[in-house]
Formats: sequence, C-alpha cells, structure tokens
Amino acid sequence: MNVIYLTTLEKQMDEGKVRQAQFFAGEKTGIWQAMWNEVNDNGKPVQDIWYEGISWEELVHAIRKGLQLKLAEGYKPLLRGIGEEQTGLSAKAEMTQLLQYYGELNADEAVYDELRAWRREQSFKEGRSPFILASNRMLQMIAAFCPQSLEELLHIPGFGQNRASKYGGDVLRITRDKQRQTDFPLDWVAGVTDRPQFEAWMNRQLERRVQKEAARQSGKRRLLEVMASGGSLAQIRTELSFTSRELVALLEELEREGYEVLAGIESELAKVPSEQLAEAERLFAEMGDRYLKPILQGLYGEELPDAQTADGVYEWLRLLRFKTRKRKEEAIREREGGQKAG
Repeated sequence: MNVIYLTTLEKQMDEGKVRQAQFFAGEKTGIWQAMWNEVNDNGKPVQDIWYEGISWEELVHAIRKGLQLKLAEGYKPLLRGIGEEQTGLSAKAEMTQLLQYYGELNADEAVYDELRAWRREQSFKEGRSPFILASNRMLQMIAAFCPQSLEELLHIPGFGQNRASKYGGDVLRITRDKQRQTDFPLDWVAGVTDRPQFEAWMNRQLERRVQKEAARQSGKRRLLEVMASGGSLAQIRTELSFTSRELVALLEELEREGYEVLAGIESELAKVPSEQLAEAERLFAEMGDRYLKPILQGLYGEELPDAQTADGVYEWLRLLRFKTRKRKEEAIREREGGQKAG
C-alpha cells in the first residue's frame, strides 16, 4: 500500500481520558482506499473502510464526509502529514495556522495584488519559481497585517532573516505606508478567531492535501501511460494542468522508483534546435546546474526573451538538467564500479 496521507486524531473522553484514532488514505495497484482505525470502549481495535475503488474524486468525497462526521463527534487532528512526529500541534505551529487562516480571510486585495506582481517580476529576474520566493499564504499574511518595519516583517511565519535581507526592502515599499487596523505582535489573533470556523478550515486544508496527493499519484500513472504510447510530455502537462516544474518532479520520482523515463525526455529535447541544446549543455558544464537563470542569460545575452518565451526555455532546460544530472550519477557509479573491480 502506497500511503498518500496519514494523520492521527484524538477525542477528549470522560474523566480526562483521551481516545486516539488514525485516518489514512492510500493506493495499491490503482485501487484507492480510505480507512479509519480506532480502539473502542472495550479496548478492541475497530477498522472502518470509508472508501475502496478506482475514483479519486469519490475517494476525496468519502474522506470529506467521514472527517466531517468524526470532527462533529469531537475528534481533533494532531498530525498534518506523513512522517510528522505523533505529538499534538505545538503552540508555535498552531499560531502559524491561525495567522494563515486570518490572512486568508482578511488580506487587503489591492496590497495582495501588488505583492504578487512584485513576486512575478522578481522570480522572472532570478529564473526561479514565484512560490520559492514567497507562497500565496505568506503574501496573504503580509497583505492582512501590513508590516511597516523589518522587525514586524519577521513576525510573518516563513519570512526569516534570509528573505528579509533579500526582499525586505521591496516588500516594505509596498506595505509601509498602508493604513491598518491592527498592530504587532500578532498574539491577539488567537483571541479574535472563531474556533469552530478555524477547525473547519483546518479540515479543508487536510482535504486539499489529500486531493492534491491523489491527483499527483493519478498523474504519475497517466504519465507512464502517455510515455509508453509515444505521447509527448506537453500532452500530459496540458491534460493534467501540471507546471513544467511539477512534471519534472514526477519524472524524478518515477525514475527513483525504477521506471525508465529518459527516453521520454530525449524525445522532448529532440524538438529543441541542436545548436541551442549543445550551448546549454556547455553552459551547464561551465556554470553548474543549480540555477537556470544564468543559463538563460548565457543563451540570450543581454536581450532576454519575453516572459512567455522564457517559460518555454525554462521548461526544456529543466528536462536537460534532469538528463545531465542522470549522466553525472551514471558516470560516478561506473567510475566507482571500476575502482572496486581494480
């Protein structure tokens, strides 16, 4: 069973006792399954299968319905995802969730639009994904609280010293002079939050994560089908609305699982002019492959292409980088194998 989501919940019982339960969703050979496990009053384990079938839409519907019923019974989730420690949500983590919730409800739309425009322009300059610079939730929190100094900006979860040194001035130029009705520090947020509504929001976040992971797993299977039939990566990207970054991440995951994906990548790269491809390979060897912006600059010089053209170039550069890294790994393995044999 490939578990795509796992979380523990607990319910306060009489005499200060606590009952724990566990919910998980997973996939095995194309069959989705959602299951609830708990221990009853007699101390015996009880397992309830919420869904078992081939439709991830029905899986998500079953999860939504099941969790709503369990939350109504008094269960509260403790874990946020696979691999997290089985402890209650810490005060710091809960505060982060509260601030995200408040930001989603109260972001100043005009400020949020300005921040997104800045992020889009800055990410293009750096040749990086906009969401690496700052997530939508981070921008929503900034737009809701409108920090007016670096000290206040550091109160925004995720906006640490590194981001502040790089982007603090740009962000504050947008928010510094905005009128606001609240102040820092932000510990007052907990007192003004409607807890039942917040709990419902938390549940929706869980549902979205399960749905996103289910879509990703479904996309992996579809990607293999398309590649096996000789289809293009552009076809699967359009069909499933994946970004090129997400598509490359799926290819990397499939490769780690033992699937052959280089043939599909070679097929896509064959569409790139050979001179441009060779120059990009030379630049990767010369500059390294950590960042793509220097490679784009090396290909086009001072006159960079427009954003749409640049997106297309970044798309095949990511595929070429994947191929280049695989070649390096194979060369290292061959070298180490030769040394052992000697």
